[in-house]
Amino acid sequence: MTTTTAVQGPPLNLPIAQLTDSAVDFAAPDGWEQALRLGAFLLPVPADLDAEPGLRLCRNFYLDPDGGPDDRYRGHRTREHAASKLGYEDRPDQVEQLQIESIHWDKYFPEDVIGLLQRMRELTLSALNSCLAASGVPERDWDTVTGGARQETGWCYTTVNHYRAGLSRDHGIVEHTDSGFITVIYADQQGYEILDGERWRPVEVPPRHFVVNLGDAAEVLTAHLPRAAGAVIHRVPPRPAPVANGDRSSFTVYMGPRMDMMLYQYGTDGVLGEYQGFRDYSVEKSKKLGYEFHSRI
Repeated sequence: MTTTTAVQGPPLNLPIAQLTDSAVDFAAPDGWEQALRLGAFLLPVPADLDAEPGLRLCRNFYLDPDGGPDDRYRGHRTREHAASKLGYEDRPDQVEQLQIESIHWDKYFPEDVIGLLQRMRELTLSALNSCLAASGVPERDWDTVTGGARQETGWCYTTVNHYRAGLSRDHGIVEHTDSGFITVIYADQQGYEILDGERWRPVEVPPRHFVVNLGDAAEVLTAHLPRAAGAVIHRVPPRPAPVANGDRSSFTVYMGPRMDMMLYQYGTDGVLGEYQGFRDYSVEKSKKLGYEFHSRI
């Protein structure tokens, strides 16, 4: 993926969805059309959902325990995370991150973080199902193509990001698409940009809103359907130092195929077929982007 010819464009207002009765929909009649074309939309955080435990984890996971009240969020930079196939990573951009699968959240996170992530997982599943329906994917195929997301047998994990402002790197987080179906993101500062045509456009995210990204698995699956979903190319520019309001933090819930399953795609005749093994697809993508694939997978 290379976008070296892209220029900086004006701010972009993403369509804003609503969560009602365990489904995601838009008040605007063209809401889904815009969201699927852009590969991204906004979703308000439910009024009874407190995002602070996730931000507290973001601001502490990379620090060493010091005997204080935040120790239950700390120590992950040096922790082995033996049960996880992901764990801690020091990336080549400004981000250091922690990724833990949902089946292991109870092993590594305090109860307030687990509760938040479980609520986000439910919301992410509702958004995924609604996106599949909006793209015209028959409900009878949902479990096949997602690896059983509704039965919690697909692949779901959280990513916890700490943007190290002032670290001499070319990117906050490098331009990329997400490999799975959907990622729901909460951040405490602006900085999210998407590639819209040939222009990088900053997105002004209102307070207490999630950004929802659609990924490669959704794009591959729906490429030949009348309402295809696009995988959004996005980035965060480098964060300068000093930063008056501290380093940027974000945390996500991701859903995608398992590494041991196939990607699927509807043909031009509307028939569902196998496309490529998801692990093979992911390895090829990592090589194209110039980073190492997860060593434990």
